[in-house]
Amino acid sequence: MPVRTKGMLRERKTANQISYANLFWLFMLGSMAGFVLEGVWCILRKGHWERHAATVWGPFCIIYGIGAVVVYLLAMLLQKRGLVVRFAAFSAAGAVVEYCSSLFQEVCFGSVSWNYSAHFLNLGGRVSLKMSLLWGVLRVVFVWLIFPTLNRMFAKMRGRGWRIGCVVLSLFMVMNLIVSAAAVTRWRNRLAGQEQQAGRMVQILDEVYDDDTMSELFPNMKFEIS
Repeated sequence: MPVRTKGMLRERKTANQISYANLFWLFMLGSMAGFVLEGVWCILRKGHWERHAATVWGPFCIIYGIGAVVVYLLAMLLQKRGLVVRFAAFSAAGAVVEYCSSLFQEVCFGSVSWNYSAHFLNLGGRVSLKMSLLWGVLRVVFVWLIFPTLNRMFAKMRGRGWRIGCVVLSLFMVMNLIVSAAAVTRWRNRLAGQEQQAGRMVQILDEVYDDDTMSELFPNMKFEIS
């Protein structure tokens, strides 16, 4: 067998491996792509840009990152299945991710960022038939247009620099999520009028992430405060 063919097969095998690094880069790319898509959608609907990130640092719409990882795993699992089966699986996966994300946000932070109660066949306003089908279409397009490119890209991202970058950005995202959770929690407590012992960390959160700043960072977040 020619050496070139062996290399191509080895590259394809490496690309199709499921690894933390591959999934992490996909999560990051999906999160940033989701941030851009949400902003463009707001321009089309409302005539202006809105920031739809889930973190205080960076353009990361986390639900899209999670969705991208789920779709990637499903696409690899269902490579030999027909279009109808894949579309149904992608639609169901999108609904599950969206429902669980909404439930997590409400339980942990007492807030919601979207509500589909006005949609036909919705489940608690968290998911709806319309959005599930839309996610299915977008994911089919994603797999058709981007999936092959992703596999080729992952095959090339094997050097030491990529490994170091993965570790550094993983630590950054962990800290980003921790600070974001703390800022949102403190924001909710302030809105609810809950007094908290003025420790150094609370003072920093109040100074850096005051109500106006948080409203700009998370314009769609609404709290359910009794």
